[in-house]
Amino acid sequence: MRILFFGITQFAVRGLKKLLLLGHTPVAVVLSPIHSQDIDTMKLICQDHQIPIYTEANVNDPAFISTVQSLFRPDLLLTFTFDQKLSSLLIKSATYAINMHPSFLPYYRGHNPYFWPIANGETSTGVSYHFLSENFDQGDIILQERVPIRPNDTCGLVVFHQETVAVDLLERLLQMIQSGEPLPRMTQLQGDFPRAPKPTLRDHFIQWDRTSESILNHIRALNPYSGAYTQYKDTVLAIYQATLTHYRIPGDPGTILSLSAQGPVVKTLSGAIVLQILTAGKKYLLSGNDFIENEKVTVGDKLVSWEY
Repeated sequence: MRILFFGITQFAVRGLKKLLLLGHTPVAVVLSPIHSQDIDTMKLICQDHQIPIYTEANVNDPAFISTVQSLFRPDLLLTFTFDQKLSSLLIKSATYAINMHPSFLPYYRGHNPYFWPIANGETSTGVSYHFLSENFDQGDIILQERVPIRPNDTCGLVVFHQETVAVDLLERLLQMIQSGEPLPRMTQLQGDFPRAPKPTLRDHFIQWDRTSESILNHIRALNPYSGAYTQYKDTVLAIYQATLTHYRIPGDPGTILSLSAQGPVVKTLSGAIVLQILTAGKKYLLSGNDFIENEKVTVGDKLVSWEY
């Protein structure tokens, strides 16, 4: 099978490795001109397996489409987390044009389906394979499977589980294509489903006037990629781990109520949480207790939400 593979993230790394493991060496791999560890890893894999690499700022450029149609002649055009919208002309260049999207469509269409389900307190997400269409993430569904989000799961852990499901479903998809039987087509439901836009800088900041559970979800949704931000004096903190506490004392949200052995106890709308792992304007992680000692934290200090 002649497969033209598009991808830019760690999902794409896992997908490319799975194709090779199954004996399906792509005719080429298409990347975007961005710099990331995942793209560097894909380049190394391609070099090891002598797979041509095309780095395209615009995959809909007529010259590139001409190359696809005349040189690659793909049976399967497979996008595995790609940041460009493919034109109908490019989609029609292959017998099958299919996208892997890391959510349970139609929920969380969009750029970042990793952050939002966890931040919104969902108990599951998913993986969906669907036919490509001119509208992002809206083509008919071929295969999909739910992936649970457990109460303490970080985004990194959920993504790992999604990757595992994605490559398992990929093997099933290839078997279905090779069987020659028509692929299933399930029209996506229409409605006001939650979406997954790229989080803004403001979305990265903790809003202390929310419930403890909401704030903990927010922190989990940004671990391990950036941490959830808050400002302490002149320093931006990135919070990677926190836990609920039943410490009850009046105070304004964002106020440090107590200094525990685990870290500072911070007031929220519904109670308080303990900050356990964070960075304080530096590149190395601190325990909550180390943060207290290094920054000379005192009871009554304030953590500030978005003020930019």
